[in-house]
Amino acid sequence: MENDFRRIMECTCMRMRRATRRVTQLYDRALEPAGLTVNQFGLLAYLHGASLQRSNDLSIGTIAEWLGMDPTTLNRNLKPLAAKGLVRNAIDPADGRVRIVRITDKGRRALLKAVPLWRAHRRRSIQHSGRRRQRL
Repeated sequence: MENDFRRIMECTCMRMRRATRRVTQLYDRALEPAGLTVNQFGLLAYLHGASLQRSNDLSIGTIAEWLGMDPTTLNRNLKPLAAKGLVRNAIDPADGRVRIVRITDKGRRALLKAVPLWRAHRRRSIQHSGRRRQRL
């Protein structure tokens, strides 16, 4: 039984999940001065990109599907952004049962403030990984 637990902890999936959590923590710290987590940053970037493509009326289902996320999880992640006024909800004029999400001007400003922080951390991460490859 003990051997099984060791194998579970050495499993590629478990190692990737642990690595993903660590990378998320690092990006969250980098984006903290902008008041965003990396998840919130990604949501705002997606909504901003959609607004540039003139597909500003994105339903929760459409966003969740594109992000590979459960709609319930997406709703939970959007609530803090809505509370800060960075996104707003509206009813789809074509179907009153569907809720759409849009980035606000305040959300765009928050995103623009966060982009240089994200860019700097990304650059440091790439440099660090390049140094590690050279040592191998």
